[in-house]
Amino acid sequence: MSLIAELQRRNVIRVGTAYVAFAWLVVQVLDSLAPVFGLSDAVTRLVVIVLAIGLVPVLVASWLFELTPEGLARDNKVDHDAPARRNAARRLDQVIIAMLAVAVSYFAFDKFVLDPGRDAEIASEAAGQARDAALVDAFGDHSIAVMPFADLSPDKDQEYFSDGVAEEIINLISRIRNLRVIARSSAFSFKGQNLPASEIASRLNVNYVMEGSIRRMGDRLRVTTTLIDGRTDTQLWSENFDREFGDIFAIQDEIANEVVDRLELQISGDMPLADRVDPESYSLFLQARHLLQRHRDEGAAEAETLLDEAIARDPNNVAALLLYARIYGQNVYWGHLTREQRASQLREKMDRVLAIDPGNPEAQVILANLKAEVEGSISAQLDAASLGLRLMPTDTDTNRIAAYQLRRLGHLGLSSEYSRYVLGKDPLCAACLRGYMFTLIALGDYPAAAEINRRYRTVTGGSGKYFQGIIELLRGDAEAALATIESAQTIQFVQLQGKVIAYWTLGRIEAYEAALSELEASVEDEKFERYLVRPEDFLASAYAWVGRHVEAFDILEQRIDPPASNGPQNWNTDPLFQSLHDDPRWPALLERAGLAPHQVEAYRIKNRFPGPGKVPAE
Repeated sequence: MSLIAELQRRNVIRVGTAYVAFAWLVVQVLDSLAPVFGLSDAVTRLVVIVLAIGLVPVLVASWLFELTPEGLARDNKVDHDAPARRNAARRLDQVIIAMLAVAVSYFAFDKFVLDPGRDAEIASEAAGQARDAALVDAFGDHSIAVMPFADLSPDKDQEYFSDGVAEEIINLISRIRNLRVIARSSAFSFKGQNLPASEIASRLNVNYVMEGSIRRMGDRLRVTTTLIDGRTDTQLWSENFDREFGDIFAIQDEIANEVVDRLELQISGDMPLADRVDPESYSLFLQARHLLQRHRDEGAAEAETLLDEAIARDPNNVAALLLYARIYGQNVYWGHLTREQRASQLREKMDRVLAIDPGNPEAQVILANLKAEVEGSISAQLDAASLGLRLMPTDTDTNRIAAYQLRRLGHLGLSSEYSRYVLGKDPLCAACLRGYMFTLIALGDYPAAAEINRRYRTVTGGSGKYFQGIIELLRGDAEAALATIESAQTIQFVQLQGKVIAYWTLGRIEAYEAALSELEASVEDEKFERYLVRPEDFLASAYAWVGRHVEAFDILEQRIDPPASNGPQNWNTDPLFQSLHDDPRWPALLERAGLAPHQVEAYRIKNRFPGPGKVPAE
């Protein structure tokens, strides 16, 4: 008898095949689960080595022993022609078939279900690395996140003050040009989580983390600050400041100086200093800002009262005067002020700021944006954006607005650069993520847009499913898009627009017509009058997608001119409007909107956008 025949007779080949299939499955499953449980590559390598070594004793055992109804028996004591022996062989064949079926099924699942997710993760990581490289090029290793300070006051009623001081330190050190400071919205998102500094540093992509606490008792303060190297989780500096309440500004200056010294920063020009105002006026300002950040609409009226008190105590409190801009903006949004009232009140406050501080950059930019809003022209808006970059080149809001304006003009590559810069300083900014997602959609980079949308939904706690559905639709999966849009928690007319275009794409004409009728009716619904986003804008994109160009153009032409200047600001680059581009009416519409090619080129020459963090040439 040949060796092969003997191996087959003793079931060595069967056992070996089953073992190899089992070992392959174990390795594949372990490779998928290792990241979930934080297992290192060394664990996987050890398991592979053990399984490889285990093959030898398994083969030897199958040569020497046979599995019988009575258990294992030596091969030379088994009747190989007995029915029980043949049944055992058949059962072993069934086991092998089952193992191979499981292996093939897992291979298919891994290939078609898990691989796309891994590819997206790899793409996201690559994008993150590219962003990190750009940030390192701009700031070197100089990056810091200032955490909200803990309130250690006896009555635990000074949260507004402890948070406010931490935010003021952020604002102060953000004036240092070669230091990347994480914005408040991202840094404060970790409040109350008690995470180690190293983890916070990793999530925010910074090298240093500052923590602190404040204990206020009457006119006495104890401010404790600690600077930590997030890469090593080691403390670089810590200090207690026991001072009078009025010394809070000097404390902030000393903390900023320590940051510069410990990080060995090279400062060109004078070290930025905290603005000095009446301490009680300062406290009232911090209370007002805290209310606006935590309570939005319901806090606006009380915040305005607090600011009035702050200004009465110190008419030179510029920060308090500037904060009115946010209050007036929220009052317009919630329908408490008309745009005209907001414009009048805002001009009065900004004129007062400029009387106190003639070169105040924020007041100048607010007035420029107000002028642009009133005029409603793209030219004025670009002038305001360009002014913002000249006066505040590293400010996150300024760069976010630049990204938005560039997207409107179709300068999508440069818009992406500004968005990435902003997200480097404010990685958890919902508005920044949303804007970058729109740019990626306009570029047709739907996988990257989907990844940014995933981050957006994580930051917002689930908001953004509508955008996910639109991305799925643009990628050609209308069924998935419809299911996602139907489950989205969003404004009624926004969801209706998504349903309209998904139903039409799927050929579900009856459902399409019903949803379109509802969407058309929403334009006249009074409950949507106070919304800044308008039903007619979404109706226009629905009309464009389904080929009803006459109706789409009618809406767009009405929404171009003031006072409807908050109309479809992104239709020029929105793929939902793509079908209109070949229509003979499109060039005339671009001309009226100020977005014709020759107009865009004129803007480019007049308003130079040199790239994020850089000052435009005069």
